[in-house]
Amino acid sequence: MKNIDFFFNPSSIAVIGASDKVGSVGYEIMKNLIEDFPGDVYPVNIKQKSIFGKSSYKSILDVPDNIELAVIAIGASFVNDVLEECGKKGVKGAIIVSGGFSEIGEMDREHKLLEISKKYGIRLIGPNCIGIYDNFSGVNTIFLSKDKVTYPQKGKISFLSQSGAFAGLILDWTSKEKIGMSKVVSYGNKVDVNEADLINYLYQDENTKVICLYIEGIRRGKKFMESAKKVSDKVPILALKSGKTKSGAKAASSHTGSLAGEDIIYDSAFKQSHIIRANNFEDLFDMAKALEKQIFPQSDGVAIVTNAGGLGVMAADALELNGLRLANLDKNTINKLKDRFPERVVISNPMDLVGDADKERYEVGLKALLEDKDVGLVIVILLLQVPTLSLDSVDSILKIQKISDKPIIVLGAGGEIISPYLKKLEESGLVVYTSPERAARAAYALVNHAKVRGDIYTERKKDIGICKT
Repeated sequence: MKNIDFFFNPSSIAVIGASDKVGSVGYEIMKNLIEDFPGDVYPVNIKQKSIFGKSSYKSILDVPDNIELAVIAIGASFVNDVLEECGKKGVKGAIIVSGGFSEIGEMDREHKLLEISKKYGIRLIGPNCIGIYDNFSGVNTIFLSKDKVTYPQKGKISFLSQSGAFAGLILDWTSKEKIGMSKVVSYGNKVDVNEADLINYLYQDENTKVICLYIEGIRRGKKFMESAKKVSDKVPILALKSGKTKSGAKAASSHTGSLAGEDIIYDSAFKQSHIIRANNFEDLFDMAKALEKQIFPQSDGVAIVTNAGGLGVMAADALELNGLRLANLDKNTINKLKDRFPERVVISNPMDLVGDADKERYEVGLKALLEDKDVGLVIVILLLQVPTLSLDSVDSILKIQKISDKPIIVLGAGGEIISPYLKKLEESGLVVYTSPERAARAAYALVNHAKVRGDIYTERKKDIGICKT
């Protein structure tokens, strides 16, 4: 879908409604673009002659150069006239930040937008949105001040959201959680460009390895399902759908003009499209973090190795509640470990190395599990606080990870002393979770996407369900 690439990689951008008034929407958009975007930025404001030291134009038609992308942030009653001018200027795409359309019942105003769009061949994102944040190209139309919001590090997760506020929250939250992001797109009322268009575009984007969606309602269901099913064979798609209840569905209608419909219909559509559904945004990014690593299991068997027996039991519970199974260890694996371990070690699955486990015991156990044919991935429960386990045990796990072609998920938690070592695991390429339930979500996503990809053989590609814990 290269026909919408100009939204993400434009040569020039005009901000209609630009301002140098601190705290205004037009001010923040201009400031963020000037700081982040390497191309030409042109302010358009009917009243001002200079904004951020740049010549300001009364109309986009007055800009002497070609404009690929327009960002429109003015009163809703003026948007259609301005869009008409964008069409005459030859603009390829417009991001309409302005609200005041179908979400407040102004259907005619929104229909007129689409009319103008078709007349001139302009693609539209919005209205009633905050637009695009592209961590690689520098396009940043998000009108959130960097004095209040931090932006995430580069990564390969892209997030598409009907809600602008939620998109802004995700930028700030993923920054705090050190989750790398590629693109964040708030598309609002989606009068033109919708989820299917964006999914198809991201399918070809080398900087996107996982697509996350926040959805309030789908208007073009068939197109959405066809796109998602095609794309999910290669790029995993995760969805957080709000409006599950009657109250939530009513709120969604007044927020972005969405018709949320019966939640059971969305469940079915997601399953048929091989979309993995999340319960909340913590679920969403717990699963996305694991999928972004692009290491997928070849078997649906999960192994657990732990020095904390209770956490091993809880992890086994969480896996089964999500329809996953514990791997059946081969006799050779069991016999090999019996020769290496003391009698008190429980050589089964979960494998309890017991509380006096040291670095060597972890190395032996983890290597043996990774060599077992029925083991597709391993959850390593790491209680670093015990006296026998040296803090450099994390280095041993990282060495094993580098030579393994199977996913390794770490379950660990700690305070000021332990946290830096867990952080080292994440910064070196592993995913770390603080509870059995969160580790199970990651395993769930990896196994289900591996089935869709065909890495794990099934008689047919099974429908993907919802993470239950």
